Amino acid sequence: MNIDLKHKLFEQCLHDMKDILDKCNQHFFLCCGTLLGQQRENNFIAYDEDIDIGIINTKYNPNILLYILQSKKFQVHSIYGNVENSLEISFRHITGVKIDIFIFYPILNEKDYYYIATFNGICNTKPEGFCKWARHIRGFKEITFKGKIYNIPNNAEEYLIETYGSDWKTPKQFSYWEALAGECKNMMN
Repeated sequence: MNIDLKHKLFEQCLHDMKDILDKCNQHFFLCCGTLLGQQRENNFIAYDEDIDIGIINTKYNPNILLYILQSKKFQVHSIYGNVENSLEISFRHITGVKIDIFIFYPILNEKDYYYIATFNGICNTKPEGFCKWARHIRGFKEITFKGKIYNIPNNAEEYLIETYGSDWKTPKQFSYWEALAGECKNMMN
């Protein structure tokens, strides 16, 4: 697919999700590969396969699922885990773009330290039944991305170093399976 078209479709998907979540007063932020692309290139990563957004567990409104589906712009692709400790919801936008919502859970006895859960592969063999990926989030700030205001972690650089290593500014293409094998630096279990 032409990269300009891909970026346009990703932008439409992200903006549509933002419009829905904003109407529901659901706080969310750019995370994972989407945050990496925004910080490194002020764009989506050319080889990324989806969009990633996060919600802190204490701010998660479970009713957003209904609002997202009622919009008729998204269908559920998959739901993994549970709201108590491991929720990940993936949607498919009408353009075909996939967008993941990760719920961030606090790590007990650690200040500003959170994990998200992922599933499949070696993650299914973990004692909890999922992989835990940890990173610090020290509050949020607003930035303009693709012409709209989005939240990102105040400590975006620290977050990206914890996730991708100190060379996060150097583009490296790898899959989820390669992340499980060590390309991402923040698996905690």
